[in-house]
Amino acid sequence: MSRGLEIALRLFLLSTLALGTLLGCAPEGGETGGGTGEASGTTAQTSGEASTAGPPDVAEAAAAGVDEPSIRAHLDHLTGASPATIGGREVTISERGSADGRRAAAEYMESSFEELGVPARVLGFTSGGMRGYNVEATLKGTGGERHLWVTAHLDSVHNAGANDDASGLTSILITAKVLKEIEPEHTVHFVAYDLEEVGLVGSTHYVENTVGVLREREGKRAIVGNLQSDMIAYEEGRFDAVLGTCDRAGPIDDALSRAAEELDSPIELAEVCLGRSDHQPFWDAGLPAAVLTDGAVYDGYPCYHKPCDTVDKLNISYLRSMIELTAAATALLAASHSES
Repeated sequence: MSRGLEIALRLFLLSTLALGTLLGCAPEGGETGGGTGEASGTTAQTSGEASTAGPPDVAEAAAAGVDEPSIRAHLDHLTGASPATIGGREVTISERGSADGRRAAAEYMESSFEELGVPARVLGFTSGGMRGYNVEATLKGTGGERHLWVTAHLDSVHNAGANDDASGLTSILITAKVLKEIEPEHTVHFVAYDLEEVGLVGSTHYVENTVGVLREREGKRAIVGNLQSDMIAYEEGRFDAVLGTCDRAGPIDDALSRAAEELDSPIELAEVCLGRSDHQPFWDAGLPAAVLTDGAVYDGYPCYHKPCDTVDKLNISYLRSMIELTAAATALLAASHSES
């Protein structure tokens, strides 16, 4: 069977038969909330709920701020292709699996957000004897009454992790840059989760201890949802991508569809049921979330969890289109005055 036919068949099965075994970035043993991602107490968005998609000119403005030189620079720094300057010293981040590698990556993300003028902090935590380093950057909204999360995972499987998930980390950094210029209505939290590869540890800790506190204080309606980017830079000659929603994306799938339309995006986006990434803890908490990934759907990437996952395997033009789509959808969600 050809690779193209194999991928098409996989997507067809995922979307029409709702398979219980889902592809994903985290290892099989690292799932939370069950193989299908079904979370207790979570319901699909109803037709009567309002879209949170904002004015189309906001989407276009966000996409216009995405540039390839910044994409290449962040990818190189996060994969060890070139040294990163952190706190006035040069550091080569050749892998993000060891404690030292993950800590260096966390410091790079924190300093990069700060350079953009988006306040950031490293949220250290311990779980099962492991030390983790989540990074949270918060762009306050002009209204500030609702909250959106745009996320990726920090760690790799002791390799350069260019696609998995330096591509997603680059996306949230550049999305933060363009959103700051737009001055969104809602507050946007950009989070790099640590220890995804060993069981969604960082995202689970963050949702329980940070999102959970905010929810208790401000209520569930204050939460717009979470858009996770996980492996978004590999393509095999066709600009296709997958959005994993399992009917629990709230307004996020609508915003991405509208963004693609307004931008006339070259990305062919298919919506399927896909778990096993850092959006899963949001589902487990009964909150809207979705994951964006490239057309390889994780396991189809030839260098998945291998030493060959390096920058030269990525299509930068494709990645730019994926980041433009993410930035535009984030702008629509964050600029909206309606509630879902």
